[in-house]
Amino acid sequence: MFRSKKKSLEVERRVKANDHEYNEKFQYADTRIHTSKYSILTFLPINLFEQFQRVANAYFLFLLILQLIPEISSLTWFTTMVPLVLVITMTAVKDATDDYFRHKSDNQVNNRLSEVLIDSK
Repeated sequence: MFRSKKKSLEVERRVKANDHEYNEKFQYADTRIHTSKYSILTFLPINLFEQFQRVANAYFLFLLILQLIPEISSLTWFTTMVPLVLVITMTAVKDATDDYFRHKSDNQVNNRLSEVLIDSK
């Protein structure tokens, strides 16, 4: 009933030097380094999701939602929103700069010249 898919073990790998079309049909994994967490399109949703996983940020968001209900709030919503937005913005800027430098580092590593062994030489 609960069968796991068996992975076929690769017995041999055939690669032809300087024949990109031939090698591409096997869909081997590329050797590029990718350590960055975000792309331009995924930065905002992933970063906000990660930030609200933190208990303090989720707590302040909950307080902000409660501040929107006039019957139970003693302060204005602005009092809770400003610190939350400042913390989230500062963390997002830090994460964006860290990821930008990861992208730069990845590009430097991926564009380095490398030596290829031919016949174990």
